[in-house]
Amino acid sequence: MTRIAAFGIHHETNSFSSRKTTFESFQRSGLQREGIQRGPRIEEMHRGAKTVFSGYFESADRLGFDLVPILFAATDPGGTISAGAFDQLVEEALGVLRNEGPWDGVLLNQMGAAVSEHYPDMDGEIARRTRRTVGPNVPVVMTLDLHANVSHQMADETDALVIYHTNPHLDAVPRAHEACDLLMRLISGDISPVHALEMPPMVIGIMHQNTNDHPMRGIIDDLLEVQKRPGVLHASVGQGYPWSDVDEMGFACYVLHESSEEEARRLVRWMAGRAWDRRAEFVEEVGLTPEEAVRHAFAADARPVVLLDAGDNIGAGSSGDSTVILAEALRQGADSFLQTLRDPEAVAACDAAGVGGAVDIWVGGKTDELHGNPVAIKATVKVLSSGAFEDSRALHAGWTFYDQGRCAVIECDSGPTLLLVSTSIGNVSIEQYYSVGVRPEEFEIVVAKGVISPRPAYEPIAAELILVNSPGATSANLNTFDYAHRRTPLYPFEETATYR
Repeated sequence: MTRIAAFGIHHETNSFSSRKTTFESFQRSGLQREGIQRGPRIEEMHRGAKTVFSGYFESADRLGFDLVPILFAATDPGGTISAGAFDQLVEEALGVLRNEGPWDGVLLNQMGAAVSEHYPDMDGEIARRTRRTVGPNVPVVMTLDLHANVSHQMADETDALVIYHTNPHLDAVPRAHEACDLLMRLISGDISPVHALEMPPMVIGIMHQNTNDHPMRGIIDDLLEVQKRPGVLHASVGQGYPWSDVDEMGFACYVLHESSEEEARRLVRWMAGRAWDRRAEFVEEVGLTPEEAVRHAFAADARPVVLLDAGDNIGAGSSGDSTVILAEALRQGADSFLQTLRDPEAVAACDAAGVGGAVDIWVGGKTDELHGNPVAIKATVKVLSSGAFEDSRALHAGWTFYDQGRCAVIECDSGPTLLLVSTSIGNVSIEQYYSVGVRPEEFEIVVAKGVISPRPAYEPIAAELILVNSPGATSANLNTFDYAHRRTPLYPFEETATYR
């Protein structure tokens, strides 16, 4: 039976985050409840879910190959990955790859926006080391998140890249199926493809990355059109992850063709050119200030109004403890108000008080100076919980198991309800609240810390979702960041940038 190895190390690295990502960060991750999974445990955690690994297992059943899951490590977006974490995780995976072969093929399950202390293109370095380990004749196919900062090293060290087509990320399973189909055709010798990668000098900001809305919808329509062309095996784009300060940061187009380099180049340049022609649409200002957003929510006829906190976008590497919108809501007198805050210190105080106890504490704003100041709160502790919950619905990235650490629900004397958590996880599942007895749909204003990833969870209950241009480590205003390693010129930083 065909024997295929699979492993992955997932991280989106925010170079501007003050929180370094260590090996312990992976160990205590709230994603999939266990940040580091090995061997059979990977199947236990992913089979039946909606992740890339879920699609790998389904494909193994469908196509009849022996899938050998080696390692899957994932943690929430954050700061640069330490050299120690990189070495420990990568060497563990490659050690198994080296010692437990031979292999007919390899599946790499990566994000595409990881940065370590020694390797700015960490995903590309993993691809390079994998290639050196298995040799030139073992096919390697890499799946990537749509936020990938796609590099030539990623493309050149693999036989194929397969990138998500949706944001929110709801197509992990079909892209995994596609990757497995390509890998099996490579193994059989049915195809010997060539690729083309084009990186026009442009960045797409987070506020315009929703693939359900234009202008991004138009780019996805273009790649789907290219996929219909004779000989095209896969076409995709990388939206880019603008908070990674690396040379590859930005938009990219990729085409995999069964035989013609010339046709692959022609098609990828057509895609890139079409995106470049729309570049101004991707910098049009959208969203409201925190003050405007809260005022708008107060005036709304239907509730709840969900405020999408761009500056404290947990899924992009922010702290999860911004108090900017909370402080504004208190200033304007909001009482029916709900949000999460990562604050293990405040959770400990609630634990000490016990359910029904009163607390007089400062919450949030403790990570750095980017996310507001701690807010003085007098409140009653309503719920204490271990923080583990599950959600099998189709949500961003397809996760099923979550763990936000020890947590507390408090009702503030001034009105708002806060879910204080010890581990920062994105607000991508409504079960985050349901699991502790809170019904977000019963509030007038709900804050979701993110821009696009919370939508699948909150759209069913929201009367309206409002983008909020808040400050923070994931501010939508990229001019607030001091880049040192990005390409120049790069639009919109340099409006004189040219292409073609």
